Amino acid sequence: MMNSFSAATVLPAGRPDSSALPDIVEAMGTANFGSRLVAYLHAMCGADHCAVFQLGPDSLCEVASGSVDGTQKAHDAALRYVGQQYWRKDPTISEARSRVLRLEAAIIRVDIGELVDTDLRDVVYPQIRERLLLCGRRNDAAFGLSILRTETHGRFSDDEITELASSAELLVSLLAKHADVMLGRPNLADALTSLLDIESCLVAETDLPRRELEVCSRVLYGLSTAGVALDLDIGEESVKTYRKRAYQRLKIGSERELLTWYLRRWSEWRGHAAPVARPAAAPWRHHAAPVLTH
Repeated sequence: MMNSFSAATVLPAGRPDSSALPDIVEAMGTANFGSRLVAYLHAMCGADHCAVFQLGPDSLCEVASGSVDGTQKAHDAALRYVGQQYWRKDPTISEARSRVLRLEAAIIRVDIGELVDTDLRDVVYPQIRERLLLCGRRNDAAFGLSILRTETHGRFSDDEITELASSAELLVSLLAKHADVMLGRPNLADALTSLLDIESCLVAETDLPRRELEVCSRVLYGLSTAGVALDLDIGEESVKTYRKRAYQRLKIGSERELLTWYLRRWSEWRGHAAPVARPAAAPWRHHAAPVLTH
């Protein structure tokens, strides 16, 4: 078992260097976010690696990662941590889940050398001296920012942690915005896996007659001419006739063009779908986060 965490006093606000913030904001929603974030954290507190996770009730999802040396080390470690379920036996995550319920951001400080679990210490965090986990919540989502220092560079200093704590709420807001863009972006694979969704999209985006719409939906779903005929209980020649008429109305000439046309319309249709209602975001609070150690 890991030693219990204890809350420290709230740290006084520092004066973080904000010159790199525009680069982070510009990179939100792109693959460059992790590298920009770790560069900012390196300048602020000497971070060597970082990884951003979204914490679900019984899940963990990597949102971004980055290493100062430009390698994929942080991403590879995050893949092991999430994919092989190491996070499930990480008491830091359990503590983070309890902390985010209190709404204000907090920093959990972990000495890797004192971890009892050998898998966490030797497989997930080899050559890592210390870990900070900045955790916080925005709206209905919880986030954890794992910040790592290697054995070469040693422990984080109190001044470096103070600097990080003073920007904790701002960082959580940036992480949440990036996650909204990345995780909220439609997955095109979903566009072709539900016949109901395909038909709903075509109903909303076209004026095709019912039979033509049903035929096109099933073609997009992956059925052959014979399969469409069997599913709709009509002849194969009727399927070909409805398909030809639909192509003429849509001004396309092939199944490939139908797929391209549909994916474009599907993205627009999903983008205008009613979003899940969320409470209004809390304003950024620029005071320091409490630090917890073990």
